[in-house]
Amino acid sequence: MKIANLRTYRTLIVTAAALAVSACAGNPTQRANAEYSDDTSINAKVQAAVLGVPGIHADTIQLTTQDAVVTLRGTAANTLAARNAVQAARQVDGVKTVDYDIKVTPE
Repeated sequence: MKIANLRTYRTLIVTAAALAVSACAGNPTQRANAEYSDDTSINAKVQAAVLGVPGIHADTIQLTTQDAVVTLRGTAANTLAARNAVQAARQVDGVKTVDYDIKVTPE
């Protein structure tokens, strides 16, 4: 009977310690809801600006935003369209930087 109680006690101690450690650790990459909201707002504004550029099409460009850093990936009809898309993204309020990988594929 004493051995069973000792095992139960030891299991409870280990479980409590594990819970305490995991609760204190937190998530260092966890983002606040406000940051998600800001990125979502920036993303929508950039999308509207970029899709207004002649030679850029919604089905050939991908756009993501994290921590106000915009990433554009995809294709453009010509070099001027690619440059204008990047410039349009940079001009949106709240954008810190624009990373891009846009390839030119003539229509």
